[in-house]
Amino acid sequence: MLYLIGLGIGDEKDISLRGIEACKKAEKVFLEIYTCPLKIDISYLEKIIEKKITVLDRKGVEESGKIISSAIEKDTVLLVGGDPLSATTHAEIILDARKKGIKVDIVHSSSIFTAVAETGLSLYKFGKVVSLPKPQDNYFPTSPYENISDNLSNGMHSLILLDIGMSAGEGMGLLLELEKKVKGRIISSETKIAVCAHLGKGSLIRYGMIKDLQKADFGEHPHCLIIPAKLNFAEEEFLENLG
Repeated sequence: MLYLIGLGIGDEKDISLRGIEACKKAEKVFLEIYTCPLKIDISYLEKIIEKKITVLDRKGVEESGKIISSAIEKDTVLLVGGDPLSATTHAEIILDARKKGIKVDIVHSSSIFTAVAETGLSLYKFGKVVSLPKPQDNYFPTSPYENISDNLSNGMHSLILLDIGMSAGEGMGLLLELEKKVKGRIISSETKIAVCAHLGKGSLIRYGMIKDLQKADFGEHPHCLIIPAKLNFAEEEFLENLG
């Protein structure tokens, strides 16, 4: 049996009772938090679940042989930050397991995709999720800009997920650079944007123009950005009264 258990977006205390029960029954427990970086007290989590935890790096997860091999022989848990199905990597692990006849049990949890409702923006009005990677040598994709443009054209809000370790200020700077590169006239220093930081644990949300927020300190990661489309009255009132 393979259990995929979400840890939510707060910390180790967000694990569900069902998740704890599954960990206690399992013989092997893996943990990965690179796809959803959380600050987790692993030793405390081990006390909660009464099991030793093996931490996997990116390679250990994406080349899922270690997880699958364990699940063939014994009940195995993969703990992940956020919800288990927020990252496509985990869907591939589930598929690999099922192809080998391994039963899979998924224990869902909170994720950024629902937590952004703390902004007051309607979840029904979010369009394609935008991933904003750090530019590399000869690699500065314009697809994030194009996806934002498509969302705005369709009256949809854009949730912008930042690369691991990227701050909100860096993200806003990259959006302005993309505007200079593509020149589609959809983003400027006066574009209204919502900045969300460490949602789920002492959430910080600010709303205003990029020029007013770009240099602000939003503290601990992870951060994400939202470029809203046209707001309805309720959404606008909520954002303007975030406090």
